[in-house]
Amino acid sequence: MAECPGVTLIPIGGVDPIILQWLKEDIPKILSLPVTESHPLPLFSHAFRRDRNQYLADDLLANLSPIIHDKNTLSLGITDADIYTAGLNFVFGIAATGRALISTFRLRPEAYGMPPNPRVYRWRVLTEAVHECGHALGLPHCEHPGCVMFFSNSIADTDRKGPEFCFRCRRRIEWVKMGNRTDFHSSFQ
Repeated sequence: MAECPGVTLIPIGGVDPIILQWLKEDIPKILSLPVTESHPLPLFSHAFRRDRNQYLADDLLANLSPIIHDKNTLSLGITDADIYTAGLNFVFGIAATGRALISTFRLRPEAYGMPPNPRVYRWRVLTEAVHECGHALGLPHCEHPGCVMFFSNSIADTDRKGPEFCFRCRRRIEWVKMGNRTDFHSSFQ
């Protein structure tokens, strides 16, 4: 794997431009990678499941594959649609090697009966974006509840962990960004 040159944001459907601006400002502070923005994609109707009133995240993620021509650049799709994956009622995001997807739908405080709070919303969006970028770079979930790579089963998990890596995951992410293999079991255990 070559060195990772950056992250490209890909809005899917109607995404508030302020979210893209936040991510362009905040992701470089955590990942030390430049962030650019690509042209928006439509919210693909073939991914919509009428019986659930949600979009299948895997289908949306698959549409990110042909967008970025540099295989070493991470694609980060952002949508405001409610998404899920097999076996789960919903997900905040999903990832595969080189590409990730987040949904802002369940990150808004209003989704939990709270008043709008741009600071909390921005924190949650950044946390989930960094988490999914970590997976796209090959990082697994972390057992440390304060690490961004900890699995979020609820919004409380997202709020508790925040966007920062624990020491071990920070070492792992730097190792991968330099173009090294992701064989963490032999290198970091």
